[in-house]
Parts: sequence; C-alpha cells; structure tokens
Amino acid sequence: MPQSESSKLIAQAEAMARPCLVLKRDGDSVAALWGGEGVVTAPDPNHRHWLSIDCRFLPEGLGPDVGVLSVYTDEEDGESGFAVYDPQAVLPHALQRIDGQQGEPLFAHPARSLPPPDAFEDGHDDDAYVRHWQDQCPMYADDIVAVLGGWHFPWPDGDWESNRERPLLVWTLEESEPWVEVWGGGAAFQVTQRVT
Repeated sequence: MPQSESSKLIAQAEAMARPCLVLKRDGDSVAALWGGEGVVTAPDPNHRHWLSIDCRFLPEGLGPDVGVLSVYTDEEDGESGFAVYDPQAVLPHALQRIDGQQGEPLFAHPARSLPPPDAFEDGHDDDAYVRHWQDQCPMYADDIVAVLGGWHFPWPDGDWESNRERPLLVWTLEESEPWVEVWGGGAAFQVTQRVT
C-alpha cells in the first residue's frame, strides 16, 4: 500500500479512536483495586478476584457511573466468570494494609484506543498501520495492568467481528494468561477468559 494510503488509514483510525482509561500502579486517582479480596463479594468460592473498579471511572456510556464492579474468573472452567455490581459500594479509603487482602491500588490515566487492523477491510495488510497501532495498543506496553473501555483485541479465536459493537468495559493485561474481558450491553455483564 503506498505511503499516502497508509497515512489515510492512520487518519481514519484516529477519527475512530475510542476513549479509555489505562490502569497503572502510579498516579493521582485511585480507580481500582487489583487482586486481594473483591469489594463486592464473589458468587461462590471457586472464583478468583482480579480487580474491583470504581464505576465513576468507566468511560461515559459504557456501564454504571456509581458503585463498584468486582471481576472474578471461574477457576474450574477456565473460560468464564462473573462481574458483580453493587451501586452502593465504594472502594475502601485505607488502601495500605499489610495482610494484602485489600488489593493493590491502581490509578487511572486517560488515553485513546485505536481500532485494530481488523477494523478495516484492508488494514491488516498495511504494515505502517500495524506498527502505528502496536505503538498505541496497551497489550504491547509494560506498565499497564488493565484497561477500562476502548477497542477490543483481535484474538485468534475469530470472534472479533461479532464483538465489534459490544461495549468492552474491562480488559486485564497483567498476570496473563488468561486475559480477562468484561463485556456490557445486555441485562448482565459477561466475563471472558482469553488463552492463546
């Protein structure tokens, strides 16, 4: 693809960018707790808590804007999980406990999420766009623990297109595999574990 076509593709991608928040271990605004015990209780003991999110930090229109969403994976099936929501819950203020049960604070950093090459009819063939996207994609960063909102990743299992219009609320990056996704857009949240 000629350079001018690559530039057009990059410009189109910039126009399609979605707001997101990347969660890191440093910053000013505590948006989530990583690990430890969930703020909202798990449905049963066979679930692992990944993170609890202050819903005020979810990008506008993706989910609730108050309360806490706690994300768990099913340790038996290795594929699913639960995202449990409590509109009255708040993240605890005392974040430094020696026993580690409270979890580790994660801080919100506003960002923009570019569409993956799969979002374009011929974008996956454009090396310049693939490099541009990888430079921006949280999957390829070292200091991002999780992402709230944004575009989803084109996993090899082939469901990218069917998820294209669904709102992605959460995507975990640290301690992968599995990568954990929380999807909205229905009566309940859907949790998916990704293993390559």
